[in-house]
Amino acid sequence: MRTCRTPDAGYRTTRKGPVLGLLLLAAVIFQPYPSPASAGAPFKMADTLVCTIETSTNPSEIGKKISLSGLATNTPTAVFENHIRSAMVRVFESEAALVIQLVATISGSIDAIVIDKQSGRFAHIAAGAFPADVHALSETGTCRSE
Repeated sequence: MRTCRTPDAGYRTTRKGPVLGLLLLAAVIFQPYPSPASAGAPFKMADTLVCTIETSTNPSEIGKKISLSGLATNTPTAVFENHIRSAMVRVFESEAALVIQLVATISGSIDAIVIDKQSGRFAHIAAGAFPADVHALSETGTCRSE
């Protein structure tokens, strides 16, 4: 009398392989990766910062830099990449943020920069009126100490 054996007869099957594979896949997918801001050296607030524009309502501004100096004083200076130098006034400071602002005496246009003192992120807004048009701009980015 002949008996039929199935191909896996005599072999013990286990589900450990697929379970371990799924666990490994989950570990790779959910591995905590550092954010781009934390990948480099940690930010340290300083008297002089160089801030790079990463997002802007004017796409031609992306990648440009704003140099800030005298941030520890009441009258810091901002130098934009187009070489315009603006004397600004410190209007607010806390442990978390620093806000500096300029109000142009001729046109009434404003520029304001808010710096997150822990992360180095910044926001810049500008608004004003020229004889031909009213303008507004907003942008964000990251600062680093010089």
